[in-house]
Amino acid sequence: MIDFNKAKFFNEPFNYFEIDNLFDEKTFNKLVADFPDVSKTESIMGGRRSLRKEEDSNIMQKSKIWKSFYDFINSQKTLDFIINKYSSDLKKWDSNINDKTSIKDDCFTWIDWSIAENGYVREPHCDSDPRFWNFVIFLNDKDWEGGDFVIHSSEKINYFKKNFWVKKLPVVKRVEAKKNFGVFFLSTPNSYHSVSKQFNTNEPRKFIYGSISLKGKTFNKMYVDNPNYFKVILELLDETPEILRKIGRRIKLLLAINKTKHNTNKEY
Repeated sequence: MIDFNKAKFFNEPFNYFEIDNLFDEKTFNKLVADFPDVSKTESIMGGRRSLRKEEDSNIMQKSKIWKSFYDFINSQKTLDFIINKYSSDLKKWDSNINDKTSIKDDCFTWIDWSIAENGYVREPHCDSDPRFWNFVIFLNDKDWEGGDFVIHSSEKINYFKKNFWVKKLPVVKRVEAKKNFGVFFLSTPNSYHSVSKQFNTNEPRKFIYGSISLKGKTFNKMYVDNPNYFKVILELLDETPEILRKIGRRIKLLLAINKTKHNTNKEY
């Protein structure tokens, strides 16, 4: 279904590749026609609505073309391609993946169908372990401002934590949405990427996100060689604003619950 031989490969600042005209025209049009309605789902990340395969198993039953796509991604052939292509990098990051890893017994595949509207934004982050291979496929041309897939350098990082909320990571590349275009990357601890804030949206950004994950921890190396531990502490402190935001959100929720209970008791 996807010809990886058409890919343009990059190894800096982490391993990723791009494929233009990802699907043949007939397949692409079928995928777009069978794209599920996600407009009624909860808005997250400032303006993203999505439907996960786990939330609606009927997608695969209703659409043969999406079932074929899922089966292609969730195949030993695709897994073997990843392992063979990136074997040295998997070793570099002390991964638990090797040539005996089985897609059926050791892994699971994730797909969600998404649209992005005004306000959608993501901070620089690397995707959660145990994901080790991720992709974003765009299904329409850009008709909004912002909303770009941004690739960051990790050259000044000592500890590869999941998110950076305050520290600015150098931008290496901005990838604008383009229909039938995909970005695939090895989800190593240094694979930092973000999404610039989307605005002036005439048509929602339509895309799918997917990954292959190990059933268990994937990567064991989380520090650079000979890290500066003082800088590691500073990088960990970068989490403080987000921790405070979550605490504040939790307090507001508890206050709202207590207020509702108080009003209910007054009625009786």
